[in-house]
Order: sequence, then structure tokens, then C-alpha cells
Amino acid sequence: MSSYANSKEKIEVDGDVDVELESLLPDHAGGSAGGFPRRYILVAFLFCGLFIVYGLRICISVAAAPSAHAHTDSTTGGTSTNFQPESMYDEFGWSTTEQGIVLGAFFNGYITSQIVGGILSRRYGGKVVLAAAVLLASFFTGLTPVVAFNLPLLVACRVMTGVVEGVSFPAIVTLLGHWSTPEERSTFMGIVFGGAAAGNVVTLPLSALLLHSFGWRWIFFVYAIAGLVWTLLFCLFTASTPAAHSSISPRERHLLHTCSPPQKETRAAIPWLRILRCKGAWACFVGHTCFNWGFYTLLTQLPSYLSLALQFDLEHAGFVSSLPYLAMLLFSVSGGVAADAVMARGWLSRTRVRKVWMVCAMMLPALLLVCCGYAETWAVAVMVMTLSVGLSGLNTAGANANYLDLAPTLGGVVFCIGNTFATIPGMVSPVLSGMIVDAYGCDDEHVQACKQAYQAVFWVVLGVCAFGSTVYGLFATAEAVLREEEEEPQ
Repeated sequence: MSSYANSKEKIEVDGDVDVELESLLPDHAGGSAGGFPRRYILVAFLFCGLFIVYGLRICISVAAAPSAHAHTDSTTGGTSTNFQPESMYDEFGWSTTEQGIVLGAFFNGYITSQIVGGILSRRYGGKVVLAAAVLLASFFTGLTPVVAFNLPLLVACRVMTGVVEGVSFPAIVTLLGHWSTPEERSTFMGIVFGGAAAGNVVTLPLSALLLHSFGWRWIFFVYAIAGLVWTLLFCLFTASTPAAHSSISPRERHLLHTCSPPQKETRAAIPWLRILRCKGAWACFVGHTCFNWGFYTLLTQLPSYLSLALQFDLEHAGFVSSLPYLAMLLFSVSGGVAADAVMARGWLSRTRVRKVWMVCAMMLPALLLVCCGYAETWAVAVMVMTLSVGLSGLNTAGANANYLDLAPTLGGVVFCIGNTFATIPGMVSPVLSGMIVDAYGCDDEHVQACKQAYQAVFWVVLGVCAFGSTVYGLFATAEAVLREEEEEPQ
């Protein structure tokens, strides 16, 4: 027992392992004392955490949707008495404008805390910041039914949910920077970010089930409880860095230490100017932002396109609406695994893999989106849409992983800058798309005008993604060019 403690202390202090000591370690020492690597456990927690983060974010979209209290019976011509449970929209008599204010409040807070999240994660560790984010988001989500009777209080509650959730992605990237090797980085990013897609797949139908079974308040209570449970387990079984983990094996600690140096007590100042002058960083910022323009347009405009241009009934399209996210989860995980396999076999360099995956994640969905605009039936449009959203999942092994390549110990800081820029399309794209649709005179009675309007919207997406692909393809690099001043090259 004492020899293990001594070896553990030697690794933490000296940052290396003698050949004689390493030879004494058992074969499974690359994992934990129980034989399972602690970094894999962390990845599983992060997947579940991002799943819950997205659940806390979007569960209100079901709770605040208007319910159909009655519908016409097509067989008798009469009105059915098939009443549905009341939603927040019905109970409080909101207008559509008030509903929009409630649903959009989250993002007003979300954009404000990205950079703060990166700074806090670097100073206090990704574990502390992510745990606090989920804990507070769970608190505000549980508080939502209590304050829902007062619209200003409800909006403030949702804004605060966005503020605290805004630090989650920088914290996750910071954690992965310390807990992933370059050979596993794409796979880990694909799995973890796949949690967001899984959250979208499950949250909407689960929220609908809770609404019909227990009422809209229990949607928030269930997700708040899930967030609290996850936070407790996450705090018990993970650590911000390998050096801080209580049960990691010496070999796994040494493996991760060689990839990402441990945090120092005195940290160098964040090199903001070097980050802003770095071509590789700006390639990520531009690629990330242009990707999100296409992705947000895809998610916000396609339902309206299917309804107005192709006369598709969205009311009973629950399964259809989950297909794109299932495809995205599949491509996110498999794309990350494939990227690491290609690099391990030496078929492409890390820089070329990042460029190929990111350009494919932008251009292929954008081209498919343009094709979707010329589809004549909703079935074809849905298939094309599903493939388009699915292929966008390749970005996890593109720009998302590229942030950690550029700055192994500053990945959270660099990512938070990029994610701030990349949040802007979520606010601008729907407005511009709406202006284009209105300019063409699209409404229920002018189907052809709607088709032409959305074709124009999708062509704009292709142009934006082509610009982003060009910039990223020319200037992206996977070299670690943004190291801290105190950090020695590996």
C-alpha cells in the first residue's frame, strides 16, 4: 500500500515515472484500480450531463406549447370532446408574442456567459464550473412552475437558466482537454457532444408524456430532479484533472500527464492578444459560426417549410421530428471514431482530418438543404432533412475538437470565444429568413411563393457555409500554437 502511495506521489511531484517503477505496474494500470480507465467514466458522465443540459434547455418548448382542446371529427363532421391537458400557454392565457418572449429568454442569457465560463473553468477547474452550472440550472428549472404565474419573473428565471448554462460548454471542453489523449480526442468529442442530440431525441416525447400524465409542472420538476442527481454523482466520481483524482491508476495519470501538463498553482495570464491574432483560432471561429448559421436555419425553418411549402401536417409528426437528431447522434459518435482511426493509421494528418470533417459537416448539409428546397413531396424532404442534420454531426471531429488541438490547456477559453460568435446566428438567421419569406409573400394560399422563398433561404445557407468552408480549409491547423507561457512544448 505504501509503495503505491509513494509511486503516486512521485508522479504528481516529478511529473514522470521511472522505468523501474512503470515496469512494476500491472497490465491493467492504464485504467483504474478496478481496471476501467477513469477518463472513460468521465466521458460517460459528460454525455449524460450534456443530455440533461439540453433537457433543461428545451423542455419548456413542450410545456409552453398551446394544446388542442378540441378537433373536428372527420367521420361525423362534429366536434370531438377529446380534451388535452392544459399547457402553460393555455393556463395563463398567453398571446403568441408572450410565448415567443418566454421561449427566447434563455438565449438572451446564454450568450452573456460564454467567456466567463472559459475563464472560470481555467481558474477553478471544469468539474466545479460544470457541476455548479447544472445545479443552478436545475434550481431555476424547478423554480419555473413556482414563478410561472408572473410573466416578468418567468422570463427572468429563463434568462438566468441561460446564463448558468452558458458556462457548460467551456467547462466540458476544459475537462476534455485534461482527460483526453490526442489519439482519443475526436472519439471523446463525438460521444460527449452526442449527448446534446440524445437530449433532443428524448426530451420532446418524454416532456409530452409527462404533460399528458401529470401536467406541465412535472416536466420541470422531473428534469430538475434529474439534474440534481447527476450533479451529486458527478461530484462524487470525477475530478477536474487526473492529478486531482483519488482513484486513478499511476499509469493512466502518467499517460494523461504527458498529453496535458497538470495545472500550476500560479497560472499565467490568458494570452488574449495571441488568441485573437492566431489564424488557426479565427479559422475555428469562422467555421463554427458559419456552421451554426446553417444548423440553426435548418432547425428553425424546416418545420415551417414542410408545413407551408409541402403542406405537411406537423401535428402528428413526433417520430419524424426525432429522426434528424437520431441521425446526428449516429454521425457524431461514428464520425469521431472514424477520425481517430484515420489518424491512427496514418492515412491523413490531424490537420487534414479536421479540415475534411469540418468542410463535410458544412457543405454536405448545405447542399442537401438546397436540394430539400426543390423536393416535391414531404417524404423526400424529410429524408433529405434527416441526412442533412445527421451529417452536421461530423463537426464534433472538426472545429469542436480543433479547439483542443490549438490549445490543450486553454481549449475552454478559446472555445468560449468561438461559441460566443457562434451563438449570434441563432438570433440573426431566423430574423433574416423571416424577412425573405415575407418578401416573397408566402402564406397558406400561395404555396409556390413559399417554395421559392425557402429556396432562397437555403441558397443563403449554402453561400454562408461555402464562405466558412473556404476560410477553415485555408487557415485551420491542428498544431498546438496556443500554449500558456509557462507551459513547455511536449
